[in-house]
Amino acid sequence: MKAKVTILGLAILALSAGQASAQLVVTAPVLEVQSGVQTGLQNTMKGLSKAANVLVKAGVKEQELTKVFSEKNMMLAKNWYDGLLQVSNTVRTYRRVQSVFEKQGRIIQNYATAIETLRQSPYVQPEQLSTMVTVYTKMLTESANTLQDLQTVVSPAMLKMTDAERMRFIDKLDAKISDQLGLINYYTQRNMVQMHMAEQKAQDLQALNALMGAR
Repeated sequence: MKAKVTILGLAILALSAGQASAQLVVTAPVLEVQSGVQTGLQNTMKGLSKAANVLVKAGVKEQELTKVFSEKNMMLAKNWYDGLLQVSNTVRTYRRVQSVFEKQGRIIQNYATAIETLRQSPYVQPEQLSTMVTVYTKMLTESANTLQDLQTVVSPAMLKMTDAERMRFIDKLDAKISDQLGLINYYTQRNMVQMHMAEQKAQDLQALNALMGAR
């Protein structure tokens, strides 16, 4: 038994500039799921963007990427949810769509946290940090492009696709962004290991100098 509900999705469409447009007409169960999913994703990205913005205003240029990509994530999510009426309920509620957005969010969070630790470390040289930011930028861009590809599922050009074809396409994107998440996790771990090795080397040298000076 379906109860049709028309809403102006403030919870669903609350995005970067707080501008909400386009009404969605969906069944109540679908509405509840989509509202909860999008609200959670958007709140996470808003929190990241706000925190990054504070640091950017304080002169931390490395966090500009966090701000840019979290805001881009919110806009891509808006485009996806605004276009849901173009696809069937099966595709709307497909769990791997949520997975793609969540993994993109984790990629941005990984960068935001890692770069702050690396930036504050006296054992990471400025030129090393610059190189790291360049590599991270490429990774963030690639993951954002994967999210951009998801928009084609609700685009007019793809409306001739069957649900099965759309879901296979989404599966490929989920696998792709899973690889991208794994890669940024690996790169971050490598950077952290290098930082700790540099710290240990400096401490060993300090201990050696202290020993030699005592003689």
